[in-house]
Amino acid sequence: MQKVQIQNESVEQLLVEIECLKQELLERENEKLDLEILLETTTEHSTNIEAELHDKNLEMSRYLQQVYCITAAAAAVEAGTFQSHTLNEVAVRNDELGRLARVFQRMTEQVRSREEKLKQQVEELKIEINQFKRIEEVSQITKTDSFQQLKQKVKQLRGH
Repeated sequence: MQKVQIQNESVEQLLVEIECLKQELLERENEKLDLEILLETTTEHSTNIEAELHDKNLEMSRYLQQVYCITAAAAAVEAGTFQSHTLNEVAVRNDELGRLARVFQRMTEQVRSREEKLKQQVEELKIEINQFKRIEEVSQITKTDSFQQLKQKVKQLRGH
């Protein structure tokens, strides 16, 4: 009988252990499901983050290209080859870079206008100077003794 009792206790103990193992297996399966959900969520988030990084990278590349347009425009002003329309794409932006491009365009147009006015004034001054020089040259010639003598001879020939 003792043998049967030991066997019953062993069976009961085995049943308890089996029940514990079933419980542990159930917990592991739940953990596995949680981990699969976590992995899926992480994968989705990483895909979203990767897409956002790609978009931001493209945006930054476009921004830097437009910064280059402005620096190239400054170099063109220095070289005297600037064309205002080269900044049109940047000037339509609604941020500080767009504002900079618009101010740069206005500034260069004002400088170009002033330069044209100055060139026109210089030309007008050159004409005035040339006229003054001619008058001065004529005056110098008419004041000479030889001119005065020729003038007297002309008067005499005309009979005056």
